[in-house]
Amino acid sequence: RRQLFQPFVSSLDAKSRYSSSSRLLATSDESSGDSEEESQFDVEAARKKLESMLLPNDNDDTDNSNITTTDDNNDSSSQSDFLASLLSSKEPENVELPPTPPLSTIERDRKVAEMRLLSGLADGEEAVKDLWALWYSERGGPAKALLEQADDLMGNPQKWDDCEAILMSLVDEHGIYFVEPLNRLATLYFLQSEFEKSYRLCLTILKIKPWHFGALSGIVPVCVGRGDKDAARYWAEKRLPSFVAGTSFPPFAKDGPENPRRQEWVDQQVATAEKLMEKAEKATKRSFGKKDSYHDDNEESGRLLEDEDGGSWQ
Repeated sequence: RRQLFQPFVSSLDAKSRYSSSSRLLATSDESSGDSEEESQFDVEAARKKLESMLLPNDNDDTDNSNITTTDDNNDSSSQSDFLASLLSSKEPENVELPPTPPLSTIERDRKVAEMRLLSGLADGEEAVKDLWALWYSERGGPAKALLEQADDLMGNPQKWDDCEAILMSLVDEHGIYFVEPLNRLATLYFLQSEFEKSYRLCLTILKIKPWHFGALSGIVPVCVGRGDKDAARYWAEKRLPSFVAGTSFPPFAKDGPENPRRQEWVDQQVATAEKLMEKAEKATKRSFGKKDSYHDDNEESGRLLEDEDGGSWQ
């Protein structure tokens, strides 16, 4: 199964692709007891909450598409509302994303770099590794180190609970727009044959990053696991085409004529990324509202309001 799912779980061999000596979360059996009690993040409560949202009650005939949680610890944020809707809806494909966070200068530069690397996929496979590195680093070194640790744990079924705890804590801290923890969770749930959970997380990733070739590849066997062959064929057509023509499945050939579908895929995804960034920029401008006016509408244009003493605001 890991070989079949390799494009989606490719970071399971993170040691060969990412070198990081730092590990921020101890997972030894000796220290787990005390640390869990002292931790502010309640892993068990988060797991139960996630499972309750992921798998709606089949006996409930009500429409759960607009459900919001009422937990005392719920911050009522739009992203929490979105996850509740996505993971409990009977039509997860139709659940809309929450508003994107304001686009900072750093985030904009990161998106520009991502589009540049996407364009590089038309020239070969080197950009694949660069994009993985970028996605892992989107929230800085500490988050990246935790993702790499989760990858290490994912290879050991006895450590899957620890792996899930790390990934859920990252989602809890950074939200859904840091998609790599969602991607690793989807991978973990696939390995555990929790196909419905994995599928819904894949949908989220691909709404945020339609060009995420890991999720595009992974959602295909997830759909097969769900018994939905039509959906599997649909998503198979959207995967990143091989660079060399005539090789549709790994291991891909390294030599031969270039696949024209690769360039078409790249052009389409770069255009999608540009549109999404333009949308984010417009949303950021709207979030700041209208410019403040320091002029009296009843006075002639350009004249500052004066206080009672005849002085002007400085």
